[in-house]
Amino acid sequence: MYKKLHLILGLGAFLFLQAACSSAPPADDAAVQSTPIVTVAKPVTHSFRNSVTFNATTQYQQKSVIRAGLTGYLHHRGWKTGDRVKAGEVFCTITSKEQEALKNIDQTGILEKFRAPIKVIAGSSGIITAVNFQNGDYVSEGDVVANLVQTSSLVLLVSVPVEYLNRVKAGSTCVILMPDGKQVNSRLQSGLPTADPAVQTQSFIVNLGANNLPEGANLKVMVPLSSAEQGMAVPVDAVQTDETQEHFWVFKLGKDNRAYKVEVKAGKISPDSLQEIQSSQLGVNDQVIVSGAYGLTDSSKVAPQPPKGGVSSSTP
Repeated sequence: MYKKLHLILGLGAFLFLQAACSSAPPADDAAVQSTPIVTVAKPVTHSFRNSVTFNATTQYQQKSVIRAGLTGYLHHRGWKTGDRVKAGEVFCTITSKEQEALKNIDQTGILEKFRAPIKVIAGSSGIITAVNFQNGDYVSEGDVVANLVQTSSLVLLVSVPVEYLNRVKAGSTCVILMPDGKQVNSRLQSGLPTADPAVQTQSFIVNLGANNLPEGANLKVMVPLSSAEQGMAVPVDAVQTDETQEHFWVFKLGKDNRAYKVEVKAGKISPDSLQEIQSSQLGVNDQVIVSGAYGLTDSSKVAPQPPKGGVSSSTP
């Protein structure tokens, strides 16, 4: 009996040890699973412009109105906001009180030509932005019955702080940053003769040409302040900083697949999301970690993804 008990206890201990060993992953496999996966890229030589970006707002330069030519009752033609009106088109007609009175007096129709409504003609072409009176309304001579804008007159008003006026002038080249991400090259035209006293900015006009932007849209306009300069650059995501943004660093990938923290001096950011950096410890043949480096400590073991050809150099 004692032999059977010993046999059962021994068999149970053997099975328990076997289960414990099979459930724990090998030490090497656990280490591989804990190694963070990162993507890398090589620094590139990039052309950077010393530029400044200003706020700008779209505005129609040419606006017009349609006015009532006499006092009377308006007969509307069905125009509505958003309709296009051509110069010379009849917008509405107006019948005076005297003409209305003739209807009851002239039973024979002799005075019919004097009872004909007076036509109100659009003096210029444009898009209707407001219809101020409806059918049957009583209007006075000179009342604005509709407002128009000419779409071809849409411009950008660029707000330039007065401290830049010695470097930003009419004729300066600029780049309009459109809402869809496109960049349009243009030039600053004449500046308005007055400054905004509240924010101390002067508005410069930039011609937009034909586009679908509405009035009042906020855009950005970049104005170069000097010629392009060559510098070393990495993707913006590769550059990390502290809360005060006083210290910047990147992680350099070593030959031993370890990430080494390298302090850098961060500079300008290009429109294609490249950031200028300066460091004596980095060159164009090195590799920096672009993603997966957040929270890494110096000399951490990483699992780099194959490089995708680095970042191509370009000139904005």
